[in-house]
Amino acid sequence: MKKKKIARILLLLVFSLCTFEKIEYQKNIDNQWITQTQKAPPINETSKEKNTEEFKILEIPKIHLKQPFYEPGSSLNTVSKNIEQISTCELNENCTIILAAHSGTSSISYFKNLDQLSIKDLAYIYENNKKYTYQLKKISYQRKNGSISIPKQTYDLVLTTCNKQNQELQNIYLFQKI
Repeated sequence: MKKKKIARILLLLVFSLCTFEKIEYQKNIDNQWITQTQKAPPINETSKEKNTEEFKILEIPKIHLKQPFYEPGSSLNTVSKNIEQISTCELNENCTIILAAHSGTSSISYFKNLDQLSIKDLAYIYENNKKYTYQLKKISYQRKNGSISIPKQTYDLVLTTCNKQNQELQNIYLFQKI
């Protein structure tokens, strides 16, 4: 009787070992545990740099945007990877921060919903545990020629992206710090 019980237990144990998947864990680049079956972000030079380079975060709640951007001079400060900071302005200075990003349908089109913004909408930039608040004051459209014109020291934050309807234009969103 005892032998039959032991045999059944062993049989159940072998059966259970054969039918259950083995779950392995590994740490991803953000030091979070993931299962092997989950898709881990690729570990490449860009991913490594994101962990070591300083960045700021742009948030626009109305369009559910919350995305880091990097300092000019960083290899990550380019529209082909992120939001690009065009100006060398610091947030605590009296100057204009200019940011550019794509507005298409790719995974790096961070400004694809800027056309949903209205005057008085808010944007935030976070840096070193400080929050800077900006309010949209004006939306303008300019010919796309590699540059933008803005009144000097009138606006504190400028966002620019391609116009979705006319490839010859770019949209310019002008914010003031509040």
